[in-house]
Amino acid sequence: MKLTIPREDFHQKVYFFGLALLVCCLPLSRFVLSISQFLLALNWLTQGRFREKAAMISRRPSLLLFAAVFVIYVIGLLYTHHVETGAARIKNALPLLLLPLILGTSPPLSGKNVKWLLMLFSAAVMLASLICLMNYFAKSAPANGDFRKISIFMLHIRFSLMIVMAIFILLYLAFYKSFSSTNLEKAGFFLSACFLIAFLFFLRSFTGIIIFLVMTTVFIFNTAVRCKRPSLRNATLFLITGSLMALMTYTSWTYFHNFQVKPIRLSTLEEYTANGNPYTHNASTGALENGHYIDLYVCEPELKREWNKISTISYDSIDRRGQRISLTIRRYLTSKGFRKDSAAIGRLNKPDIQRIENGLANYKFRENPGIYQRLYETLWEIHILSRTGYVQKHSLGQRLVFLITAKTIFENNIWSGVGTGDVYDAMLQSAQGKMPAIDPQWEGKPHNQFIFFILAFGLPGFLCILYCFVYPVIARKSYRCFLFNIFAGIILISMLTLDTLESYDSMVFFAFFYCLFVFGTELQENMKT
Repeated sequence: MKLTIPREDFHQKVYFFGLALLVCCLPLSRFVLSISQFLLALNWLTQGRFREKAAMISRRPSLLLFAAVFVIYVIGLLYTHHVETGAARIKNALPLLLLPLILGTSPPLSGKNVKWLLMLFSAAVMLASLICLMNYFAKSAPANGDFRKISIFMLHIRFSLMIVMAIFILLYLAFYKSFSSTNLEKAGFFLSACFLIAFLFFLRSFTGIIIFLVMTTVFIFNTAVRCKRPSLRNATLFLITGSLMALMTYTSWTYFHNFQVKPIRLSTLEEYTANGNPYTHNASTGALENGHYIDLYVCEPELKREWNKISTISYDSIDRRGQRISLTIRRYLTSKGFRKDSAAIGRLNKPDIQRIENGLANYKFRENPGIYQRLYETLWEIHILSRTGYVQKHSLGQRLVFLITAKTIFENNIWSGVGTGDVYDAMLQSAQGKMPAIDPQWEGKPHNQFIFFILAFGLPGFLCILYCFVYPVIARKSYRCFLFNIFAGIILISMLTLDTLESYDSMVFFAFFYCLFVFGTELQENMKT
C-alpha cells in the first residue's frame, strides 16, 4: 500500500522547514540564508491558491504596506547615480517583499511551531557563539588585541543584536507561561541565557551591552508589574531603581575621577628635565589621562631619542592600532603619573613597551578590554572631543561629525534624497576637505539607519517608511506581544548607532521577526505583555 502525503500538508511541512532553516542560518550562514528564502518562495508559488491569498491580502492591507518599503527602495534607484550600489541594496531589501507575503498569506503558525522556531534560533546563536569561542582560543587572541575579531560570521555589533534577542527569547521561555515547558526545559533555557549573557560581555560590543541593559530593565520591570505578590513586586522595582542609580553614580564617578581636576598654575611648574632640556607645558587643551595632564612636562627630543633605543617602532611612526605612537607614549606615561622625558622612558619595563607598541595608551588597559576599559575609552573620547575637538579613531566623536555631514546633504536634498545607491558617496563628498579628522578608512556610512533613510529618500520617503513599519503593528495590535516589544526595542536602539537594515543578514533578521510576530501568528493574546 502506497502512502501519500496530502498536497496541503506537504506544503505546510516545507513551509515550516524553510522557516526553521532560515532561523538556524541567521547567525551562521548568509549563503544558506538565501537558499532558505528561495525555498520558501518556491513553495509559496507551487502551492497555488492565489485567489485565496489575494483575498487574504485584501483583508490585510498592512501586508502590502510593509512590503511597500521595498518599493521605496526601487523608486530611489530611479534617480541614483550609482545604479550598481543601489541594485545591491534592493537585493538586500528583498526580504521586505518576500517574507510578509509568505508569512502573511500562509496559515498562522501554531504555538508549538512558534516555540520551535524561537528555540532553533536561540540554539543557532549559541552554536555560533561556541564556534567563535573555539576559534578565539585556538588563535590565543584576536589580531592585535582587537576584540571585534571574536565574531567570525558577521560584524560583532550585528551579531550582538541576535545574541540579545536570543537571550530574551530564552528568558521568556523560562519565566513566562505563554508556551508550555517542563521545569527541566525552563532550567535549560535559563542556563543557556546565562551563557549568552556571559558571551555578550566577552564579545565586548558596547552597543550590544547597552541594548541588553536597557532591555533587561524593561524585562524585569514587566515581570515585576505582572507579579501578584506586592512585596516581591515592590522589591523588584526598588532593585531596578537602585541599579540604575548605582550605574549612573559609577559612570559619573569614573568620569569626574579621571577627567576633572583642579586647574594648573604654569608658573609653579618646573621648566627643565634632569638633563637640563626644557619642558613644554600646554594646559590649554586640558586633556587628561587618569587625572593627569597629558600636555604638561613634555620633552619631545628626549622622548624620541630614548624611545628609538628600546623599540623597533620609530617614534615618528604609528603603533599596531594605526595611532601615532608618539601620542600613545605620552598618554601611557601620563596614565602612570610620569613626566614625558628620558627618565620616564627608562622606567618602562618590557610589558610596558609591548603595550605601547600594541596601541594601549593606558597602563590599566589590557589587550582584551573589559567593561571598565570600554567605559573609560568612551568617556575619554567625550572628554577629548569637548576639550580639543579631536575625533580621529574615536567612534563616538566621529558619529557626531557624521551628523554634521548628513545635515548638509539633507538641506540640499530635503524632498527626494540622493537615491538608494548614493548615500555613502554623498557623505564622503560632503566630508572631503571639510572633516580632516575623519578616519581615512571611513566608507561614508552614516552609522544611523534613520539618517540613511532621510538621506536616501528625503523627508517624505522617511515618513512613508516609518508609517509602513508602524501602522501594521497598530492594526494587528502586535504591541500586545511582549517578545515583539523586546525585538522592536533592540532594533530601534540599534538604528541610532548602526545602519541596521543595510546589511543582508540584519535585514533578514529584522524582516523575519517582524513578520513572525505581526503577520505569521495569532498568538498576540497569549504572548501579551
